[in-house]
Amino acid sequence: MIFLSLTTETGIGFKNFIYFFSTPYLTQALVRSLILASFSTLIAGFISWPLAYFVVFCVKEKWRPLFLLAILAPFWTSFTIRAFSWQLVLSDNGVISWLIEKATGSSVALGILYTMNASIFGLALFGSMLCTFTLYGALVSIDKKLVEAASTLGARPHQIFRDIILPLGLPGWLAGIVLSFIVCIGDYAVPTLLGGGLKPVLAQIMLSILKGTYDLSQAATIATILAVTVIICASPLMFFRLFNRRRALA
Repeated sequence: MIFLSLTTETGIGFKNFIYFFSTPYLTQALVRSLILASFSTLIAGFISWPLAYFVVFCVKEKWRPLFLLAILAPFWTSFTIRAFSWQLVLSDNGVISWLIEKATGSSVALGILYTMNASIFGLALFGSMLCTFTLYGALVSIDKKLVEAASTLGARPHQIFRDIILPLGLPGWLAGIVLSFIVCIGDYAVPTLLGGGLKPVLAQIMLSILKGTYDLSQAATIATILAVTVIICASPLMFFRLFNRRRALA
């Protein structure tokens, strides 16, 4: 892919990258992809904590698989089918608008569908599943005797969470954050079906190039930039996760 991105009509060079960063349409799409992935991942990260905490510390062990199944089951369907389903929910004449109309007696146009907010909403739901499962794996491995000992010694619930649960669950949560960010920044279906494609992200532009001019070198340039962007954004989190793990082992 890197070799293709460096291939030009005159040989090997950085012409494709220069063209990319000198074209506002493409750089704006990169910024839009970063914003979409960042907000979606941030929301997913916040949602995952109460979900994982509830399953690990509030549900009996024999019922945990049932709750995990309930979280996972919606994602067994196709990604595209789920996006189409959310169109029915978020549209101006969809389920939410219908419920509001029944409750208030007046019709309300949500204005959410085919916007960036709709794309963020759709991707955050998928990212929350990834973050929840990786965080669950970290929380379920915490020795319950630590929590019991802290409680016996007079620690309050928020102190137990701050001093025991949060530090030990952080590595799993960061892994989920990275996975969610990778999925969100390169997704095509949700920005197209829920965002409407009016303000395209890089994944949409890359596919339009392949379907239109079939310029492999330009498409490879976009893919390379996406990959490098993910590495740059994810590296600090992974280094922090590795440092935190080594400190815990020490």
